[in-house]
Amino acid sequence: MLRSRLLLIDDHTLFRTGLRLVLADSPHVGDILEAGSVMEAVQLHGNTAVDIILLDIQLPGLNGLDGVQVLRNYFKPARILIVSGSSEQAALQASQINDVLGYLPKTANTAQIQEAIAHCRRGIRYFPFEADAPSLTLASAGGLTPRQLEVLGQLCLGLSNKAIALHLGLAENTVRVHVAAILDQLGVDSRLKAMLKAQQLGWVQISK
Repeated sequence: MLRSRLLLIDDHTLFRTGLRLVLADSPHVGDILEAGSVMEAVQLHGNTAVDIILLDIQLPGLNGLDGVQVLRNYFKPARILIVSGSSEQAALQASQINDVLGYLPKTANTAQIQEAIAHCRRGIRYFPFEADAPSLTLASAGGLTPRQLEVLGQLCLGLSNKAIALHLGLAENTVRVHVAAILDQLGVDSRLKAMLKAQQLGWVQISK
């Protein structure tokens, strides 16, 4: 059986060691490389062929989401699996990025870790929360452009400007301008109030 070479990128040595031990006997995993940051991964392993990258989403300096684009430049064929100890919102943000194939919470057990890697090996998305994720319906909204309505929809899913920019292929500053226009159009002064009012007006419907 062909085994995959993994690259673990996490600033906690203890977590990397624990994950290495969990994966040591996996029939799907061969070599396991390690790095404490995105730039260290590039410096140490940038010339090495890697099959799957397990990337912590909350790294000091260049964090995981920003680092995805950097890693893609150096490890083009690699499939990227985001690892995080944070909330489902982080998973939702990760799921919006085209170059991310899956999400694995740090609370995952051995079976879930093996399942995530098996999915990535086959090129199958692995976002276990998606079955329970909110679905989004957008309606026409007076005063908003089609692009602003798209931004509003992403905003109502709880995504940051950075995540919205990555998902829609926009500059982050452009997203900020759209968000400001949306708040102005709705006559509110916060993202939360915009979410609530947009749903009250029927512009956005979020359901489980």
